Amino acid sequence: MLKKLRNVLLTVLPTVMYARLDYDNEQNAKPPFIVYQEISKRAPIYGDDRPRYYLRTIQITLITKNKDEVLEEKLEKALLDNDYIFSLTSEFENSDHSINRVYEIRLEDFKYAK
Repeated sequence: MLKKLRNVLLTVLPTVMYARLDYDNEQNAKPPFIVYQEISKRAPIYGDDRPRYYLRTIQITLITKNKDEVLEEKLEKALLDNDYIFSLTSEFENSDHSINRVYEIRLEDFKYAK
């Protein structure tokens, strides 16, 4: 499930990282790039003491050097074209004046449902 999402994100930008951003990491990422992570996974419905499905929340952060509406639209289109319905949760400027634009998607995972 996350692998498919990563492949979609890679159609937008070549630098896509999971879960963390370290400015001193081996990639020394420079904007623009995307960071994504699973921020929750819960089973809202149970049956026979087993989860019916999991509701997963994924956070996607687009980091750009300056406001880049073309890249934002490219990311949003890629998500929608692949049936990922997103919510924009925030946008803010970092101390180095780069821009973080944070999206959230929710996925229903029936992999373990019986």
